[in-house]
Order: sequence, then structure tokens, then C-alpha cells
Amino acid sequence: MKKLRTFGIIFIGASIGGILRYLISLIFINYSSFPWGTIFVNLTGAFVLPLLIHYLHDRFHLSAGTVLSLTTGLLGSYTTFSTMSADAVKLFLNSEYLAFGLYLVITMVGGFLLALFGNYLAVYFADKELEKN
Repeated sequence: MKKLRTFGIIFIGASIGGILRYLISLIFINYSSFPWGTIFVNLTGAFVLPLLIHYLHDRFHLSAGTVLSLTTGLLGSYTTFSTMSADAVKLFLNSEYLAFGLYLVITMVGGFLLALFGNYLAVYFADKELEKN
């Protein structure tokens, strides 16, 4: 029964994340053939994940189910490695090598830097909370 509950929690988070992902793709679809929507969701997801794990989880003592719903469910369906890979292949096969390289650098380096920044902010917020107490 507990596994079924966990499945349901992840399902709810994934449904929300998938809907957010789709809405964001609609916003960016008319700008260019460059995959800005995929970059946006992957970079914002890379930034938010460490905040959820390191700050909100620790600060508010979220349950394991809530953490699973937000991380594996919501952010797992919101971000998209498979679409990033397909977009990169499309740029490469269309001989858009500069866009291909730029896309990979923005996604990989930008994702790393934003995850690092998210982690830094989580520590900063946690320290501020300790100073208040």
C-alpha cells in the first residue's frame, strides 16, 4: 500500500511538471528554431532542485513523499534530458554547428552553474535561519 501511495504522489507531481513543461514550450515556440524552451526548463530545474533538496527539505522537514513528489515527480517531468538530446541532434543534423555548440554549452555549463548557485542559496538561507534562532 505504501508503494502505491508513493506512486500516486510521484504521479501528481509529474502531472503538474508535465503541464508546466508544455505551457512553457508554448511560450517559446514562436521565437526561433533554437530550443529556448528546453534550455529554460532545464536551467530553471537545475537551479530549483538543490533549493528543494537542501533548503526546503531541511528547513521545513518535508516528508519523503513530498520530496519525491517535488523532485522525481514535478521536476523530473518538468526538465527533459531526452528533448535536450533530440534538439541537439536536430541542430547537428541541420549543420547548425554554432547553434549546436552553443546549445550544449548553455545547457551543460549553465545547468551546472545554476545548480551550484541554487546550492549556495540553500546554504545561505539555512545560515540566515540559524542566525535568527
